[in-house]
Amino acid sequence: MNCLVFRFSAMGDVALTVPVLRSALEQNPSLKITMVSNKAFEPFFHDLPNFDFYGIELVKYNGMSGLYRLFKELKAYKKWDAVLDIHSVMRTWTLDTFFKWSGIPVYKIDKGRNDKKALTRKKRKQLNQLSHTTERYAKVFVQAGIKLDINFGEAIHSSKPLPNLTIDNSLPWIGIAPFSKHKQKEWPLEKVEELIDQLSKSSKFEILLFGGGTKEKEVLNQLAQPFKNVHSLAGKFSLEEEIGLIKKLCLLVSMDSFNMHLASLVGVKVVSVWGATHTLAGFGPVNNNEEFKVEISLEELNCRPCSVFGSKACYRKDFACMQRISVEMVMEKINFALNS
Repeated sequence: MNCLVFRFSAMGDVALTVPVLRSALEQNPSLKITMVSNKAFEPFFHDLPNFDFYGIELVKYNGMSGLYRLFKELKAYKKWDAVLDIHSVMRTWTLDTFFKWSGIPVYKIDKGRNDKKALTRKKRKQLNQLSHTTERYAKVFVQAGIKLDINFGEAIHSSKPLPNLTIDNSLPWIGIAPFSKHKQKEWPLEKVEELIDQLSKSSKFEILLFGGGTKEKEVLNQLAQPFKNVHSLAGKFSLEEEIGLIKKLCLLVSMDSFNMHLASLVGVKVVSVWGATHTLAGFGPVNNNEEFKVEISLEELNCRPCSVFGSKACYRKDFACMQRISVEMVMEKINFALNS
């Protein structure tokens, strides 16, 4: 069976496809998959069997005419037995239609949008545990007749050796990734600074700071500057190298972000800090890392979750979900994770 799979973004969501794809391919030796996604994400898919990555830049396929051109390219690329749309947005719906018209069966993800709205509305929230994103991906494969039992483990593998670093290898490395795409998912920076100070003073760890973008690079360099055992890696390494560096960590402290998913998918323990969002929406860290999450309980703060992705401003105006999380709470979970 030769399947074409769509998932263009976001970075963490694309990373979460890897355990599903790897499990499907390993459990079905006759299955072949071509993944269409942002070409920058190719390092996630290193060494998958019977797998082909079709990397694109979406800006080159704008509008109906651009998507039709992409359809024509993909139609000519291989003979497809099925199209699996695990993104389900306007772009992929358009591509789905073109493939249906050409006689190829299409299977689409159910994102549970109505359930997520009920979970995050201001009043009469329905606080139900929704299916994890990986389970929603897997269901599309099953609908296409592909047997699948997700095996997480170390799903993402590094394709490059660890870069040379002037960091003490005799000490365990703890990573801190304090940023996220949306501010409502970020722990206040002054608290991050206090956490770094406490971990640094213990002299038991080398501390690595992860982030991307010019502003994040400036902030992380400033946070690392006062300490000999704190190192900012922002903007210094490729995605392939960063995968290897995160694999080297004994633990990562992260927001609800791409770095949380990446660490859990390379087999590293993750202490995740949650504010406006919640694992009930189905985006929690895999590999048993939910036991290390830090948050204010829903009983104590019943406005949570107020957003699926953290894209809405705090309507209380006090950002209590993050402001009430103390450094001591995070340190407690770090110690718990390290001793588990």
